[in-house]
Amino acid sequence: MPTLLTDQFDFAGYESRFTGKGRIRLEGALAAEDALRVHHALEQQTPWELQLVSKTGKPEILSSAELNTLSPDIIQTKLQDAAERAQSGLSYLRLGLDLMEADTIALAPLANLIKSEAFAAFCGQLTGLSGLELMSLSAVCYRNGDFFTQHTDQSARLSFEWNFTQTWRSDWGGQMLFHSPSGDIEGGIMPRLNDLSLFAGDQPRSIASVAPYAGGPRFSITGRFG
Repeated sequence: MPTLLTDQFDFAGYESRFTGKGRIRLEGALAAEDALRVHHALEQQTPWELQLVSKTGKPEILSSAELNTLSPDIIQTKLQDAAERAQSGLSYLRLGLDLMEADTIALAPLANLIKSEAFAAFCGQLTGLSGLELMSLSAVCYRNGDFFTQHTDQSARLSFEWNFTQTWRSDWGGQMLFHSPSGDIEGGIMPRLNDLSLFAGDQPRSIASVAPYAGGPRFSITGRFG
């Protein structure tokens, strides 16, 4: 199992920043070789499912086997419906995999770490939140054109995204953006390898659309604590 590098973080400083802004970002919570193994697992060994929102606003999850039964025209219509839905409401288009349920050997070491009491305690020390219980855990991949429109999660006391993307450029999009009540962008986090972001669930946020010319996918592990 990968090991959290807990000794290098100023817990009091992070807790103070979280209390003030409702979000913090940590660089290098895993050893470099462990982070590269996770990246490899996401890039080469994860049985991705297509996740999107239908024209009526209903979430859809399509496995690779299910996608193989659909014609290219039907798949393209679903992608267009998700994009049209984004013009007026909540929508997303991405690849994903539920790590609370799926038996994914390549990602099991990191999933088991995140499901452990030690990780919940680590997040609690950084934020000042006690009694955190993991509610969901997913692997996520955003490809060229993928996105997640502005949303919040009032049921989550704390959400996180652990990014495992290599050699990203800021003009490729894909940033996690935090929105003010007036609609301004209060902050953004560029995809980076081994970057752990913790943020209050009720913070309005989005994932910027990945540019058509981006040089690769955006990989991360996301989750929610109650």
